[in-house]
Amino acid sequence: MADIFSGQKVSLFNSAVMIKKILLFSFLQLLFCFTIMAQQPGAGQMPQSGGGKFKMPSIGHIYGKIVDAKTKEVVPFASVALFKKDSVIAGSFTKINGDFSMENLPYGKFSFRVTFIGYKTLQQVVTITPQNEEQDLGDIKLETEETMLKAVEITEEKSAVEMNIDRKVFNVDKNIVSKGGTAADVMSNIPSVTVDENGNAQLRQNAATIYVDGRPTTLTLDQIPADQIDRVEVITNPSAKYEASATGGIINIVMKSNSKPGYNGMVTGGAGTNNHYNGLVTLNIKQKPIGLSVTYNFNTFQNPVTGYNYRTDIPSGYFNSSDNINFHHTFQSGAASFDYYINNRNTLTLSENMAIGDFNSYDTQSYNSADVGNVNLMNGSRITNSLTHFENYTTKLSYRKTFPEKGKELTADMNYNTTTAKNPSDYTTYVNDANGNPLSQPAIQNNNAVSQSQMYTFQADYVNPINDSTKIETGVRSSYKPSNQYLDVTNYDYSSDVYTSNQALTSYYKIQDLVNAAYVNYTTRYKKIDYSLGLRFEDSYYKGILTNKNDSSFQYSYPNKLNNIMNALFPSLFISKKLNQNQEIQFNASRKINRPNFRQLMPFIQASDAKDYTIGNPSLTPEFINMAELNFNQNLSRGNLLFGLFYRNNQNPLTQYTSPLPSDPSILVTTTINAKQSNSVGMDNTFKYTWFRSFETTLNMNLFYTVIDATYNNANIGNQGFNYTGKLNLLYRMPKSFSMQLSGNYESRKTIPQGYNKEVYFADFALNKDVHKFITITLSVRDIFNTKGRGSYLTTDEYIQDTWNRRESRFVKLIVSMRFGKADASVFKRKKQQQSDTGDNLDF
Repeated sequence: MADIFSGQKVSLFNSAVMIKKILLFSFLQLLFCFTIMAQQPGAGQMPQSGGGKFKMPSIGHIYGKIVDAKTKEVVPFASVALFKKDSVIAGSFTKINGDFSMENLPYGKFSFRVTFIGYKTLQQVVTITPQNEEQDLGDIKLETEETMLKAVEITEEKSAVEMNIDRKVFNVDKNIVSKGGTAADVMSNIPSVTVDENGNAQLRQNAATIYVDGRPTTLTLDQIPADQIDRVEVITNPSAKYEASATGGIINIVMKSNSKPGYNGMVTGGAGTNNHYNGLVTLNIKQKPIGLSVTYNFNTFQNPVTGYNYRTDIPSGYFNSSDNINFHHTFQSGAASFDYYINNRNTLTLSENMAIGDFNSYDTQSYNSADVGNVNLMNGSRITNSLTHFENYTTKLSYRKTFPEKGKELTADMNYNTTTAKNPSDYTTYVNDANGNPLSQPAIQNNNAVSQSQMYTFQADYVNPINDSTKIETGVRSSYKPSNQYLDVTNYDYSSDVYTSNQALTSYYKIQDLVNAAYVNYTTRYKKIDYSLGLRFEDSYYKGILTNKNDSSFQYSYPNKLNNIMNALFPSLFISKKLNQNQEIQFNASRKINRPNFRQLMPFIQASDAKDYTIGNPSLTPEFINMAELNFNQNLSRGNLLFGLFYRNNQNPLTQYTSPLPSDPSILVTTTINAKQSNSVGMDNTFKYTWFRSFETTLNMNLFYTVIDATYNNANIGNQGFNYTGKLNLLYRMPKSFSMQLSGNYESRKTIPQGYNKEVYFADFALNKDVHKFITITLSVRDIFNTKGRGSYLTTDEYIQDTWNRRESRFVKLIVSMRFGKADASVFKRKKQQQSDTGDNLDF
């Protein structure tokens, strides 16, 4: 029979052979059906209800291919069946290409058997659990001698902190403080991660690159709903597999996915003080060969905050200002994903994501200046109304192919992203003398900013395991980001009663940003030590053209000649060794690049207020970073201890520098320079422990010592110092399905050139109640003591500046979530249910 069917195509010699095969196949089908019916308990009877017993879902799925062990040819029409003791749970015949697939399987431990004329019966144990509902059994080889394959059973639950060779994984499903919030709220409870005053994530006090489901994203943390996040992967030192510009590490946000057959979803609504409202609706449907996921999220709030800026100009006097700002934010996001399962090992996915929002602010700034004797010289106010509307759309086509070999995979995806943002704003400035009398008519300025950008990305990755301990990973990536940005600035002229253009601030520029990359990673094991060696090549081109400034352009290209080819090569090394079942030690090192962006390069005024300007520096060059870590992980009986040492060396680091404007020392100008180098060394420690069944604690502490070597305009602006961060999270599970969470965060002073950033500390609280496993009610208090704010203190020979501001003030919020769904592999069609000893459905 095996000789008749060769490969995946049948050679038909004559019609007689064809008729024989059809008759044989029909006979085997008939015989198999009678065998199953005869062995079914209660055959011919209607299934009973089970007397009210709890029924587990029949949603398991196993598949594979049957081949001849010697010739490697496929074996069509072989009988495959799944048994529970002597009862047949499911069965089928292999297709003409040797493939088989059995769905609607209950949880449990079963005997999987393969029989065919001319071969010995093959049998192996298959265990289906909630952790491995879908299993690829690979290419199963039929031999002339009976072979019993080893059984693989997954019973251990995932640890709250998982440590892989290149990342740490934090499961956030128990983080009730962030319910109804955004990814920025989730990050507040992830060890080693902080969120700055602008809502950007920092990893060990360096700007982190945000990924969503393993790919870079243009979304901000505020644009990702917390309730859709499954886990967070922290990659402090990315390997050569990832873009070399991820100098501050990568935070990969893994979204909840639709993995179970049937349908499920969730509806969430929340309301709180400061006009906090949110809503979320998700629906997932899956029945092969298709799967569909739809999500809509709405979030809005009003946030009154305050800030100040106290400055001493040496030796002229003082300038002080205070701000009262009211933020009105409204954000909507939607996503739709369509999966098409071509067969057991090939999947196409088409997805569309949108994010639309309005971020508006209304700021009243009061200011005054005084002489060296602190005698008031003038005072005034500035009223700013800023309206921002943005729209972001992403279309993604993905292909995934798996292979019989465990871990072998090919993925490829194409992304198109477009973003449009409009930001009209107006400024009205009042200037009075020391007695409060107007010195002039109010200065009125209108700004109209528009940005349009696209991003085209192609990426393909291939993982090829050579054996259980060795694999090769290769991939290519191309990213092209063209954009246009316009800023029209006009000032009101009272004499002519018209607005006139402010050419110093008006700018129109185009950007072309292209990065092509290729990488290879080789992972192997030698004497129980795992090694991963990687090398990445990145060809980068960046050009910005300022079209209203005589077509001024600023650009760089790496590599642009053979003698700087090393600027395009980025190696990585990862070493891991398990000391025993509960202990593991790791070491890694890599090289990165941080390229200056157009705003850092453009030598024109980009932002200003009465006393502060921001200007770019066209002479900037990229900085190169060398990073190394040593990590130790100890699994405890009821917890986990993760201890790490890290070192970071920055060559030519891009550094902010602030100095007085030469023509008017009362105005400070902030620009970017290349310092000589900076070095940081520190420790990163995370301790998680369940003291008893109901009480769980997580403690994280980072300690840093930083040395910055920098000079500019013959002035030494270097600095050095010690700082640390700490996080404490307490989770207490109370009777009657109540749970309580209290989290605290502390960041000490951080050393920066010319001064330091001020300490930050705040605490959050949440109370959670599960109702009948369908509904969850959460009451949260954010920033309990109303202390969350950020500031800096700069000191030079010319000035001393003390600033502080808030991004969000304390609020209380109530969130209600309701889950629904049915684990059913036949959601799109009616199907007569067959009784099994474990039942059929689970409604929730």
